Amino acid sequence: MKKFDMQLWKVCLLIFMVLFVTEGCTKKTNPDGREDVSGTITLNGKPLEGGSGIRFDPVDGDHTAGGSGQIMTGKYLLTGQDGVKPGKYIVRIHATAAFDKRTNTYATNETDIGHEYSVKLVPDEFNMGSKIEFEVLKGKKNVFNYDIVTDFKPERVDKREKRAVE
Repeated sequence: MKKFDMQLWKVCLLIFMVLFVTEGCTKKTNPDGREDVSGTITLNGKPLEGGSGIRFDPVDGDHTAGGSGQIMTGKYLLTGQDGVKPGKYIVRIHATAAFDKRTNTYATNETDIGHEYSVKLVPDEFNMGSKIEFEVLKGKKNVFNYDIVTDFKPERVDKREKRAVE
């Protein structure tokens, strides 16, 4: 073989290998048919904080279709296997935070261990009693943003001392 032919053959081989490798690295469609769902959740206009999460429960009762995830600084993203199948859902939002027993304010890194208690930040009408619906559509950008507007006062989770936190 001529030197030119050998170089051309090597270049073609290199191009083939690059194409073959990159094909294996490309994003595949989700075999389970789940769609990405993202958004921002706020509480009275401020990003939802604390130990908060979001859940999409299917209206039709197919519990394999829904999804859930954490809300971090007001934002969430359900993607891939954590995504949600197309359909109609009831959206449930929950949030708790640690409070300092001595001050009844949000706990900080300086709060002593054992001087904390958990409080629920949103009322049940946005969680177990939710009637908020959202439809996830196939192949679309599924964004669910929601501002929880409430005058609900954070409430202790501990049933023995359940009371509103001022």
